[in-house]
Amino acid sequence: MIENGAMLTDHGNRVARSSLIEVCEGTLTRIHPESLVMAQVERDDNTLVVDGKQYDLADLDRIFVIGAGKGSAAVVNAVRGQIGDQLTDGVVVEKHGQATSIAGVSVVEAGHPIPDESGLTATESVLALADRADENDLVIVCITGGTSAQLVAPPDGVSLVDLATLTESMLYAGLPIEEINAVRKHVSNVKGGRLLERILPATCISLVIVDEVAGEPWGPTVLDETTYKDAVEVLRKRSLWDAAPKSIRAHLKGGLHGVVTETPGPTDIQAARGQTVVLAGATDLCDAAMTEAEQLGFNATVLSSVLEGESRTVGTVLAAVAREIAERDRPIETPCVVISGGETTVTVEDEAGRGGPNQELALQFAIQTAERDDLALMAIGTDGTDGPTDIAGGLVDGTTAGRALERNISLFDHVHHHDSSPALEELGDAVRTGTTGTNVMDLRLLLIE
Repeated sequence: MIENGAMLTDHGNRVARSSLIEVCEGTLTRIHPESLVMAQVERDDNTLVVDGKQYDLADLDRIFVIGAGKGSAAVVNAVRGQIGDQLTDGVVVEKHGQATSIAGVSVVEAGHPIPDESGLTATESVLALADRADENDLVIVCITGGTSAQLVAPPDGVSLVDLATLTESMLYAGLPIEEINAVRKHVSNVKGGRLLERILPATCISLVIVDEVAGEPWGPTVLDETTYKDAVEVLRKRSLWDAAPKSIRAHLKGGLHGVVTETPGPTDIQAARGQTVVLAGATDLCDAAMTEAEQLGFNATVLSSVLEGESRTVGTVLAAVAREIAERDRPIETPCVVISGGETTVTVEDEAGRGGPNQELALQFAIQTAERDDLALMAIGTDGTDGPTDIAGGLVDGTTAGRALERNISLFDHVHHHDSSPALEELGDAVRTGTTGTNVMDLRLLLIE
């Protein structure tokens, strides 16, 4: 899956780099939707079995499928393979540039991480399909990370421009994804369980690949435990309330005062006609990486599957962990691979260049481990894109800082100005995977020889 593996291994610590690429590719294969769906969804004649629950296909009038998020097309395609010709219709919303053909399913593209007009049109198609479903129908909804940006249905009085402005401000402020989604769910007619409202009374099966640190199933068909009060508190706590578009503040105030209907919570809708299945999460990602590393002969451990924080801070911490292991063989003996999942963030206060959280983390690690030939780090977004770039992440080692110095590249300046992509590209340390077909947060592989 690493498209530029030859370039990544023609310099620096070639052995360590090759090992990290091998571990990474094996991990991405293990958590690919085709494998995940086949483990949870199977068909035996006219019986569909989903995580042990049986559905008699003969009792159904129609079967629809809906997909949304980066890599959701691969999930839908795997589901399509199990359903076969009994699939009536379907629609998938993918990130721009990641659309793929699926028999009997319409695949449309939308913006990420900032919502756009394409997302509005795509969401209209999703809601139209949901409205077609009746009591004797089955709707299978496949959700992956990116859904919240790609499914766009602003409430009355809120424009797409206002919604995009709000989203951009929360991303630039480095808010955790749980807080961002608490707000987004309350400025939407599709999120926070509202899609489930449109699907009912049909039976709904939600297949979710979790890309949030909390590890809980989420998405537009999962009932919401947050409220308008939570959304307002997030914006106030993060000093974003006064700068939020007037239309959004008015809408959220309406929710606070009961003028606008709250998102459906666990007590509002009977769950008897629904099933939610988590196909994979950060724990599965880290476990898969540990298996791959051990098969290559390394000692392996998971540092954390829920590692959060500012990217440059996490890069510094991982460098300290690497030095402790290299110099003292604790808390694990070398040679080893230390694995972490989760999702770091980048807080942008001024103008920013081009980059993403994994790339910035990798550069900071390189700064902190200059001239340490025994250390290497690979940090990627598992969907193949890191932030608003087409770069998956970075692969650095103890030679990265030295090579930068030789080319008069200031890694410190690139980190400070959130401009990691150009530095990694010039040094040959930018990782490119293309669309991986999955999305299970971020993966960091730290190798100590």
